[in-house]
Amino acid sequence: MIKEPHVINIGEPFSRTWDMFKTYDIRHLPIVDDNGILKGIVTQRDLYRIESPRMTQDGELMYVKDSLDAHILKQVMTRDVFTLSPDDTLGTALDAMIREKYGCIPIVDDRKHLVGIITRANVLETVSEYFI
Repeated sequence: MIKEPHVINIGEPFSRTWDMFKTYDIRHLPIVDDNGILKGIVTQRDLYRIESPRMTQDGELMYVKDSLDAHILKQVMTRDVFTLSPDDTLGTALDAMIREKYGCIPIVDDRKHLVGIITRANVLETVSEYFI
């Protein structure tokens, strides 16, 4: 899992999601409150569904900040997020990802504090170590 993943605070403007996706080259963004408690998640796919990006003359995708900020993060995030604990196995994560088609699973402690995230890429990297 990725310990200390990039997160966004539930009170931040929605345009910040795009900034973080682009800056950190990520596709999943856990949403936490001021105490680090997981409140939801937003994915790059969610962003594309909410608003289509525009293409610059350089061929890069971009969004109009004010247009994104017309949406409220708390209202567009996925609230009921499937999570695992740090004690769960890679097999449990893999099973859930395959069965439910999850691209990522946040890892939380018993008080719902976010302690990490596991993504499909993490799983593939781990599995590939056994075959390469």
